Amino acid sequence: MLGIMFGTMALIIILSAFNGFEVIIGKLYGSFDSDIKIIPVSGKYFAPDIDKMKSIAKLNNVKAITPVIEENALFKYRNNQALGTFKAIDPKYIKFSGVDTMIVSGDDILYQDSTYFALCGGGIANKLDIHGHDEIHPIQVFIPKKGVEVSSLNPENALARKEIMYGGVFSIQQDFDSRYIILPIQFARQLLDEHKKITAVELNLKDKTKTDEFKSQVKHIMGPDFQVLDRFEQQPTLFKVMHTEKIAVYLVLSFILLIATFNLIGALLMLALEKSKDMAILISMGAKPKTVQQIITFEGLILSMTGAIIGLVLGGLICWLQIKFGFVKLGGDNSTFVVNAYPVAFEPLDFVLIFVTVLALGFIASWYPARMANKKIGVGELSSRN
Repeated sequence: MLGIMFGTMALIIILSAFNGFEVIIGKLYGSFDSDIKIIPVSGKYFAPDIDKMKSIAKLNNVKAITPVIEENALFKYRNNQALGTFKAIDPKYIKFSGVDTMIVSGDDILYQDSTYFALCGGGIANKLDIHGHDEIHPIQVFIPKKGVEVSSLNPENALARKEIMYGGVFSIQQDFDSRYIILPIQFARQLLDEHKKITAVELNLKDKTKTDEFKSQVKHIMGPDFQVLDRFEQQPTLFKVMHTEKIAVYLVLSFILLIATFNLIGALLMLALEKSKDMAILISMGAKPKTVQQIITFEGLILSMTGAIIGLVLGGLICWLQIKFGFVKLGGDNSTFVVNAYPVAFEPLDFVLIFVTVLALGFIASWYPARMANKKIGVGELSSRN
């Protein structure tokens, strides 16, 4: 029973820790990725249908909406250069994106007093050696001009260039921080000389629990030529890997739990041998062999269920204490992690899945000794004599 208890407790603790990391990563990516993203099925740029955009904006669950232009570019600040990607959005949308909560230096402003500002990821800011407020030196953004061939004599003529002032630095996640600079979409339109087409439309929702319902509404409005992606679909590889890891851990720990149930098989076999005289008495009193088997099976299920319940309660208690007090730290006092303690989150389905798994293993472990007891201890012979 103790073996089953510890196995169950380990399962619920580790799966809850995986849930916690998934929540943390979801929040980090959620600070950059929108709740809903609309992109074309084929091609990169598209001209949005104004009537369709108005219909989507009028939906009850829409909190904010913005057109997006995302493009690779070369950034230059003083004597430093860095390749990266700019994401151009409506300046008002920054307050709804989540990036405003991740600003570590400067301000979360993209447009003020007729001046455009850029928000740089921490990694690309380090590459450009941007430190603190600078009203003198702008960031230069270079992109290839459309339809212009590169000349070996003067390659810069093939690049469009525009300057923008530094506004602030955000720190979300290494992949974003090392690649992205956020720009106002009006600035990007002037740089690209593209005043109609965009690469995506992003939306922030009031009620995120109704994302699937909202996706269906947007798909109906946009038609088959567009993809409507939620947060998970925008980062499919990441979340698939996380789910795969969680399933792998569940299977490994379930195998360890299966090994623990071998003790249950041995204990029940010993019980059957020890109680052979008592079983003979029951048979002589009129009990059937099936009744004796059920007694042994029920004994195993009681042990499994008791171990599972105690393990789930203790595992849940340890997880709750970690959520409340965070006594298991990440990296010590000088940690640079996003969180100081191991994140933990409860998933009710995990409790149900683990309980069912333990009961299934307990039933298998109980059935075999009960069947062997009927064959080896002479219960069947006693029955035939009576």
